[in-house]
Formats: sequence, structure tokens, C-alpha cells
Amino acid sequence: MKLSRLFLMIFTALSATASAATISVTGVDDNGSGGVYEIDGQNYWWMCVEPGPPSVQVPTLGQTITADSQSFLDGWDQQNTERLGIYTGDPSLYTTAIPRQVAVMEYVLDTYLPWNTLAGPSGRFIEQSSDSSLYANDDAFYNSFFAVQNFLSETYGKTVKEDFTDMSDFVDYYDGNATPAGIARSGLFQNILTDVEGKGNAFFDTYTATHGYYIANTLFPSADPDNWQDALIIASFAPVPEPGSALLIACCGVAWMVRRRRRLA
Repeated sequence: MKLSRLFLMIFTALSATASAATISVTGVDDNGSGGVYEIDGQNYWWMCVEPGPPSVQVPTLGQTITADSQSFLDGWDQQNTERLGIYTGDPSLYTTAIPRQVAVMEYVLDTYLPWNTLAGPSGRFIEQSSDSSLYANDDAFYNSFFAVQNFLSETYGKTVKEDFTDMSDFVDYYDGNATPAGIARSGLFQNILTDVEGKGNAFFDTYTATHGYYIANTLFPSADPDNWQDALIIASFAPVPEPGSALLIACCGVAWMVRRRRRLA
């Protein structure tokens, strides 16, 4: 068996069996594409990662749902069963499109929501007001937040995209919006496209996120009433979760097999 195929099999198996913590998600305020959730007693900013039919619900103020906490990588194919089917139907996407897309999004989040200038003295974005009546204001934080959310939604829709040197298929939601906030957000979005194109694909193959992000997930058919809108959670300076037991076992197995192959060579 070729070693590359072994890694692919293990990666696919891990994607299917990765454990997820159950979390309690309560609506605080939002505009349908982003806002603040209370998760297990702590407030976090979130962005929609499941744009789609109106039947995809968002918890309203004070409404609580139960969701799974997934890593960004593990949760990128999990928003609904139809989306999951796209990836399981072509397992090669787990080693091509998904890692590249997640790395691109992590870079954009790290770079265009800079924690040293937008997050507040403690480095926590939650210090920004969650009052949705302010979201349309020409404000540095809101402009960056919703320009990045625009990019996130567009990336979500490009299920098989691997080449980020051509961003002409990304739609600017604020194009033609003549308000000060609209102009600023459109400009930021165009800057993101230019920046990502210029980095080249290889840059993202080795990119490591600076900050912590995860996905709050409910996996049902898209029209199911229990299919709540999945959300990217900006988890402040939360550490990257330690690998689960399945990952550790797989990694040990890979290391043993590589060592064995070398000894037999």
C-alpha cells in the first residue's frame, strides 16, 4: 500500500469518527449572518458558515439550542447532510480542498480581525458591543467582521475550490453599497482577495492559525427543523484543543508503519 494512500485512509477515518463536545448555545444578538452567542455561560462572536434556505434557523435572543463543538477542520464538511455527501462522495477533497480552504480562512481571520487593534485591552473581541442596531455603523470592528464574514460565506460555497490564486468567483456583498460602511467593507473585501491571490497556494499549505476558532455544529438535512445555522466561533485566546485519542492512535500507527517500512527497505 502506498504511504500517501495510507494517510488518506486514516484522515478520512478520523474525519468520520472525530469526537465532538456537546455545547449549549444561546442567542444574544445577531443580524442573520453574525453576532454574539452565549456558549456554556461565556459570550463569543460568531459568523454564519451555512448560508442557504430560510429554513436554516438562528437562535433568537434568549433561545437555547444544543450543538456539537467541532474543530474548524473537522466541522468544515458538517453543516448539513447534503454538504457532507459532497465530500464523502469524493474523499480526495479531505486532503485537497478542505485543508486549503480552512487554512485560507484562518489566515483571513487572523489578519483582517487583528486582535492587537480590534479586540480591546484584554484581547477578547467580546468587549465590542453586541447590539445589532450598531452593526451597520462605519466602525473598524464591524467593517472588518462583516467583510471577513462575506469571505467566509463565499468560501463555504466553493466546496471543491483548491486554487486561491484566482478569486474572480468570489462575490462582494457590499459592491454598490454607497454608505460609508458599505464602501469600507467592499474595500476591505477587495483587499482580502488581492492579498490571498498574491500569497500563492503553497503559502497556505504550511499556514498555522494564530488564534482559536471552532465550529458550533448541528448535522441534519438542510430543511430539517433541527438543522440550526452552523457558526464559526471566534474563541478568543483559547488554546488549540489537544488531539483526541483516535488521532493519537492513528499518528502512532503511522509512525510505527513508517519506521517498519524504513527498516524493511
